[in-house]
Order: sequence, then C-alpha cells, then structure tokens
Amino acid sequence: MKIKAIQLIMVFCLTSLSSCSQDFEKIEHKTDIVKTSAPVQSVNKEPHRYGGWYCPDNLNGFPAVAIEDWKNVPVVNGRMPTVDEVQSEASLILVDMEKYPDAKPLEMTMPKLAYFNNYSTQRKELIILIQALNIDNDSIVGFRYLNGGNGSARLSEVQILPDSEIDKFPSSKFVTIEFDIDAKPDAIWNILTDAKNANSLQPIFDQKNQLKSDWRKSTNINFHYPKTGQSTALYADKLFGNFYVQNDYKNLNYSEKFLITTNEETNHSTLKIVCGPFADDYATQKTIITNWGEKVKVLSEE
Repeated sequence: MKIKAIQLIMVFCLTSLSSCSQDFEKIEHKTDIVKTSAPVQSVNKEPHRYGGWYCPDNLNGFPAVAIEDWKNVPVVNGRMPTVDEVQSEASLILVDMEKYPDAKPLEMTMPKLAYFNNYSTQRKELIILIQALNIDNDSIVGFRYLNGGNGSARLSEVQILPDSEIDKFPSSKFVTIEFDIDAKPDAIWNILTDAKNANSLQPIFDQKNQLKSDWRKSTNINFHYPKTGQSTALYADKLFGNFYVQNDYKNLNYSEKFLITTNEETNHSTLKIVCGPFADDYATQKTIITNWGEKVKVLSEE
C-alpha cells in the first residue's frame, strides 16, 4: 500500500482474504447495475495528507458492531500502538517513531461514538473512533463503521456525540452470515447480480409477490429489503481481487454488503453478508437472509 508524505502504515488487511479500497468514492450511476451510485451533487473533498483510506469492505478485519456494543470494541489508550495491536481490531495507524518522534496520541479516551459525513455513501454515518493522534501537528482519527470496515479522517471532520444523544439510539444490530460455497467466485457473482436469476431468489424474501416487476432497476443484487428507503449509493465490482457489493440507503442508515473471497487451496469460496441495522425485525430478517444465502449457495454449486 503506497503511503504519501509520511511513512505511516495503515493496516487494514488482517487476513489474506480481506481487501481495502482507497479510491471507493468515485462510483458512477447506471440503471442496469454494476459499478453504480445514486446521482448526487459532485463533492471535491481533499483527504488528509496521510491518505484518504476508505475500506468498507474490510469485513473480516473490522466486523459489524451492534449499537449497544460500541463501547466494548478493543482500543489502545494513552500510548501509541504496537505492531501487533495495529494488526488487530484495536488500532489502525502505525507511525515510524524514529522518523516522527513527536507523534503522540491525542488526550482522548477511546472508543468514542461519532458522526462522519461519508461522501461515498452520501450519508451522515455513525462511526466508532478507536484511535486519535497528532502527527506533524495534524490531528487524525482512525475509526470503524458500525456496519463493518474502517476509515480515517481529520478530527475536525467528525462530530463526537454526547452521552445524552447516544442514550436515545434504539437497540439494533446487523445480520452477519458466512457461507462456504463449492464454486468459483464468478459463478456466485453471476447468481447475485445477473437479473435473470432474480426469479429464483425473489420468492424467499417476497413470499406474497408484492414487489413491483421493475424492482431490479433500483438495486444491483438479487435481494430486496422492503424498508430500505431511498438509495444513496450502489456499488458492485471486483475490488482488490475480491468481488464486492454495497448498497446504502437513507432510511435507518440501512446498508447491504456482500463480499466474495476464495481459498486457492480448496477452490471453495466464502460469501460474507452483512445487512442492517435491524431492530424489532432482526430475527425475521436473519431467517430470510439465511434462506436466501442458502439458495445462492445451491444455485452457485449447480
């Protein structure tokens, strides 16, 4: 991973199956879906000079976190992290202290819940700050998304929330499921994204056949959650060697993430699904998504 202006290591890929994108922001809108995004006003946002890392696909390194569990994520407080800690969930940024001896953690106790205006999803998102440090008089934070993955920003770009506001958030969590599939990633990708396969999967999440016939025009995946609301960004493509789909919606800050990785030794693939957050309908949606994933597995292995 290339580092600009500083020998600063952002360690996101905690396993050989993880992937990471630094240029995920610029995605185009198409109605026939693959590499898509809802049309939004163009925003030129220059990242901090240590790189504009945005890794929403790092679902193995930084898995989704239920809102009630945000205080329990691992962190490092009061000192700079070790190499081992940067290669875990506890931290993101490792600084070359010989070259930058004045780098230090900010006087903040982690974790902290905050808002971040995500220009890729066009939403104000809840994030968990797990690191805050000063490098060359620049205040930088590393964070994880509640729906999985990680990023970094300037401290001035996040809004730390007071306890009074945090206490108002309803309980919710994400459905996270993995499927081991005896098929190549391309076969799974075809089942997930090719509209001609929708009829085989739709009955699982639309048992009463209530969806309009053109529902596939507003998604890039053969799956549909009826409470999604207005889409803000859609993405579907091969990302750092792995197939990845992400759909983001305004309502409830709902997101869908689908990551396909492969094991070269076994020739099996893993489909990882993260959807949510869900509140009262969590159990129902988990059953639906599980059944849907099982059907994807069967179709992929045929």
